[in-house]
Amino acid sequence: MIPALILLFFSALFLVWQGTLPLETGFALMAASVSTLLWKHLRHLQVMRRIRLETRERKAKWGGILKVVSGLSSFSGTDCYLFITRNDELIIEDVTGARIIPISEIARMVLVYGRVLEKQNDRQLMKQMGLWSIPKLSFVRAWIEKNPKARKRLFLVVRFQESLNDSEYSDMAVFSDLDVLGNLRTFALRPEAAVKTAVLPRRIRKTERTLKKVTAPVVDTRGPRDGR
Repeated sequence: MIPALILLFFSALFLVWQGTLPLETGFALMAASVSTLLWKHLRHLQVMRRIRLETRERKAKWGGILKVVSGLSSFSGTDCYLFITRNDELIIEDVTGARIIPISEIARMVLVYGRVLEKQNDRQLMKQMGLWSIPKLSFVRAWIEKNPKARKRLFLVVRFQESLNDSEYSDMAVFSDLDVLGNLRTFALRPEAAVKTAVLPRRIRKTERTLKKVTAPVVDTRGPRDGR
């Protein structure tokens, strides 16, 4: 959306400068694009302020807004608040209510980019995430395909010790920071979350090639020395 608005502004400016577009129409398009950009920026600031107020009200140590992708009874794409409380509990709150999950009952959490989830298969991701069983992420990939912007956004994967409630939970929940309101980088720095959180790099394949190159055995090709 934002790149399209910026493109509209500069396209209108160029066409007015060339004399192809009437001044009135060009200025109207430029004014509309700039006002929409400002409105989106102000809206983002208002939502971030609301997150801070909600976090302070609950006396929580971290808070953010993410979209539910899979693993909960909430509809896919639903916005939900997440908080880490002073009692080391993860609160997931949306229009259906609040769910309180002790961090001690979470086996693993992973921060991973959508493009990595899309390109890697489930077996590769199991190894990279440090899971003990193969995750089923086909629905997540289908969601990313419907929301292409998510490829460049972080996802939070939460693997529970066991299914907390069969009617509401699977053993894993996936959230997307599609609107960049999750404060996930701050989340990864929280000590109580960091001990259980793996952060996957944006480009895993390049990292794997580098590791193979570094750990490859050194072979001496100079042949035997004189006198030996």
